[in-house]
Amino acid sequence: MDQPHFARLADSMAEFIESRTGLEVGPIVRPPLLSRNQIILLGILFLISIPFMIKRIMEGETLLHDRRVWMAGALFVYFFSVSGGMYGIIRHTPMFLTDRSDPNKLVFFYQGSGMQLGAEGFAVGFLYTLVGLMIAVVTHLVVKVESLQTQRFAMLVVITIGWWAVSKVIHLDNWKTGYSIHTFWPSSWR
Repeated sequence: MDQPHFARLADSMAEFIESRTGLEVGPIVRPPLLSRNQIILLGILFLISIPFMIKRIMEGETLLHDRRVWMAGALFVYFFSVSGGMYGIIRHTPMFLTDRSDPNKLVFFYQGSGMQLGAEGFAVGFLYTLVGLMIAVVTHLVVKVESLQTQRFAMLVVITIGWWAVSKVIHLDNWKTGYSIHTFWPSSWR
């Protein structure tokens, strides 16, 4: 029996015993997930809760009506998309590797364009999400501040954080691929 096939499930244990001893294992009885009384109790509780659910829906007090839930969901989808989360799921990329020279160390960033680790994607996704949040702060919060000096200071902080985050992404890309990003000047400007 292969090691991955051997599990702690009853079928695997019975197969293991049969293969080692040659004894016949009887039928394995599996009770249902919920008993008859539990299903009846859950049905009664559901019927009792229907009027309360209808009242909350009519008053707009559900999680679907809470803007913070939608904002958190949007941030999660944005982070998941810019970090390459779906790429990691499809390609089964590891989050990190062990260092070849020292097995006690972990490698979170792999130099070379042939492979990407999950930690790399999450680091870049965090930086992109940070820039997106800074833009949201500028467009939704800073414009409501009455003090012009406070607005200018907040804009300076946002620009500094944005420049830092984008420069880290560019530096990581340059380190990983070996290609440097440079500015493009039109020929008429020279």
